[in-house]
Amino acid sequence: MKRIFLLSGENLDLAREEVIALTGNTFDSAGSYKMVDNLLILDADFKFSRLALTRKVYDYLFECSYKDLEKKMASFDWQSVYNKSFSLHITNVGNFSFHEKEAHLAKYIWNKVRSPRVDLDFSQTRIEILVTDKKIFVGKCIMILKQEFHKRRPSVRPERHPTTINPKFARAMINLTGIPTGKAVVDPFCGTGGILIEAGLMRFKTYGYDISPKMIEKAYKNLTYFKIRRFELEEFDATSLRKPVDYVVTDLPYGRGSKVSKDLKKLYLDFLHTLTDILRYKAVLVFPDFVDHKSLIAQASLKIEKEFSLYVHKNLTRNIVLLSKKKG
Repeated sequence: MKRIFLLSGENLDLAREEVIALTGNTFDSAGSYKMVDNLLILDADFKFSRLALTRKVYDYLFECSYKDLEKKMASFDWQSVYNKSFSLHITNVGNFSFHEKEAHLAKYIWNKVRSPRVDLDFSQTRIEILVTDKKIFVGKCIMILKQEFHKRRPSVRPERHPTTINPKFARAMINLTGIPTGKAVVDPFCGTGGILIEAGLMRFKTYGYDISPKMIEKAYKNLTYFKIRRFELEEFDATSLRKPVDYVVTDLPYGRGSKVSKDLKKLYLDFLHTLTDILRYKAVLVFPDFVDHKSLIAQASLKIEKEFSLYVHKNLTRNIVLLSKKKG
């Protein structure tokens, strides 16, 4: 079914690819999806509550130019989407100056449905007029995402680490793999467990490894604090993993607070070679920008499928990289 996703603005490329990954499609052909300002329009049907970088999801109803809006509102079959009560809201996504009044546009719905009832706070049929710089999209809101990431930010966890990735992006990284229900998330450099927390809250079985027993202890405390139950933690060198894994999501160690027993370049290359041997499907790794990750990945004969830059501060940008094994 055709949907509209209102993406959050932190990283539009990553937000778009998070949605696309969960559709299970590659969308290589032109016209398979449309991006207009913060709106992504495509056919999609999955568990939308998983999403990290989407604010709202809509059933697509129609799109039109500004001058044709009232004509389209008058001709649309509102009864086909109406359920008990309705509200109409205008959301200006772009910078276009739009002066239509919600009450004026709502009359077209009122005149087309049986037993019309307006409920601005708890309507069963929430219609939104999405105004972009180019045109107007009209959708029926089916989900408003409120993940409450602020309640899981690193600073409020029982155990902390200065380089821990924000939970919103940790969740987006997991989704970027396209991991289906029933599979497990493996974090070979789990640190204090930030990625494992998000994976656990998404109902995935999780496996965390770290060379530092102190980090394993901290991860355990954090996971139990957030009531994550299906997890296994083990003190282990990630470069020595031998058991095949389906999906890997990890933020590679790089800071002074990390226990790195090898020079970073060698550590990363050794791990990438290990990943080449054990990875079945997809991996998402986070590299610091001061490392030439593309060269290392090429040496390990892995394939970069997608790549995103995430600015942290003036001394650090994180590179989020989606990897798979090269065919053959």
